[in-house]
Amino acid sequence: MKKQETGNRKQETAFRGGLLLAMALLMPVGRAQDIQFGGGGDRAAAAHKDHVRLADDGIVVDAGKPQVVELRFHVDPGFHINSHTPKDELLIPTVLKLDTAGVKVVSEEYPKGTAFRLTVGDGETLDVYQGEFRVMLRVIVPRGASTLTGALRYQACDNAACFPPRSLPVKVAVTGK
Repeated sequence: MKKQETGNRKQETAFRGGLLLAMALLMPVGRAQDIQFGGGGDRAAAAHKDHVRLADDGIVVDAGKPQVVELRFHVDPGFHINSHTPKDELLIPTVLKLDTAGVKVVSEEYPKGTAFRLTVGDGETLDVYQGEFRVMLRVIVPRGASTLTGALRYQACDNAACFPPRSLPVKVAVTGK
């Protein structure tokens, strides 16, 4: 019985050693996959970028009456964000939330998205913004200097993956004349 016990221990020790070796060999593969999150290549550094930026830095309008202004946003090349009205309710829409202190926002109008066919999975077609898109605002501003503030909530994606949702701070100087 002692011989059988010793044999079992040797088999158990060999099994554990083999398991540890297999785990050690597979670990670098798992890490390589983590680096490729978001599409591969040098996307690890890109995962920390916003992928969207506001192009406007100042607006001059007539004070005291409704004026139409447009905020221009740019989505980085190779990325897209869902439109304001994505095709699937599970997708995160792009939404501009503005503070109403100083500048009164009467209405907002989002552009139509463009069709974007995914190259992964079932090749689903999405409604997205790419490149430049403009959100039209109807505002009433007081005479003098004001600031239009808020945030653009969106989720940036590339052809293979989506990054966590983000909020881009919006701060635009507005002068009412």
